[in-house]
Amino acid sequence: MPDQKYTVYFIGTHAVRDPKDARDELAAVNARMEMLPFLTAEDELIESTRGADGLIVVSAPITRPVLEALENCRVVLRTGVGVDNIEIEAATDLGIAVVNVPDLWSREVANHALALLLACNRQVLTKDSAIRSGDWATAFPTPVGSLHGETLGIVGLGRIGRALAKRAAALEFDLLACDPYIPDSVFQEYGVARVSFEEILDRSDYLSVHCPHTDETRHMFGEEAFRRMKSTAYLVNTARGPVVDEIALLKALQEDWIAGAALDVMETEPPDRENPLLRRDNVILTSHVAYYSDAAVASLPLRCGQEVARVLTGRMPRNLVNPEVLEKLPLRSD
Repeated sequence: MPDQKYTVYFIGTHAVRDPKDARDELAAVNARMEMLPFLTAEDELIESTRGADGLIVVSAPITRPVLEALENCRVVLRTGVGVDNIEIEAATDLGIAVVNVPDLWSREVANHALALLLACNRQVLTKDSAIRSGDWATAFPTPVGSLHGETLGIVGLGRIGRALAKRAAALEFDLLACDPYIPDSVFQEYGVARVSFEEILDRSDYLSVHCPHTDETRHMFGEEAFRRMKSTAYLVNTARGPVVDEIALLKALQEDWIAGAALDVMETEPPDRENPLLRRDNVILTSHVAYYSDAAVASLPLRCGQEVARVLTGRMPRNLVNPEVLEKLPLRSD
């Protein structure tokens, strides 16, 4: 092979067991891929990625100083949906395309959200624990909703929110959603009533969060929001931890403002072992795994390699997060 023209760093392999497909896709455009461990310190990132033409990142904080040190970089790819670990404005200023792969994970996250909702409704963990301790009660402690005819509120009607709406419709939920960035036609297509954030809090029996973490959404579920919710309602969060104020959530649970919560994401990951949410029977926790299926993870390296290779060779990726960058980094559509 001739001298390689590009260098791409894959930072933090996460669940990717074999990056061969990514390496092969990049080699086809004369790019060399190097694996790096999980890095979180800004100075380590700067030192380790100098000279990169592209980055593939799991959760590394790609800040403005990191981006400014990448004199040749054209693309930063985030291996999931959320891009809150990348300073988008800085990347755009510097002519760097930010890419994600949201379509790989939509079904898995929607499935996980529904699984958490059902676990809350059917009190799966509580029942399992009771049986193991010798309590074979043949009824549930209330509240136990029937699902059909109850109301599911979806906060964020993007890919994942829509996938959840399709699944929930089969369970005969009444569906509500709030999302100021989605047109009415999408709400109509998925049979979801458009409501305000305040109304979705007031009416929902279950609230499933599918919005990104931004300045606008940080702690949107705080004390005021929890006070508006039904005392029989459950909160499900498979989006980003900081969307929920955990101090306010704990108070809501302690004072019975809501019935319970199911969280795949938390404000600090992993959480402090003294976090009182870990000791509550009406909280279900999973470890930021909503995205996961063997099939989805297996397809990730190929997509990462394809998307980065496209940008390196001047072509438009499937999911460009910052289209404003095209003013500085022209990319052609195939």
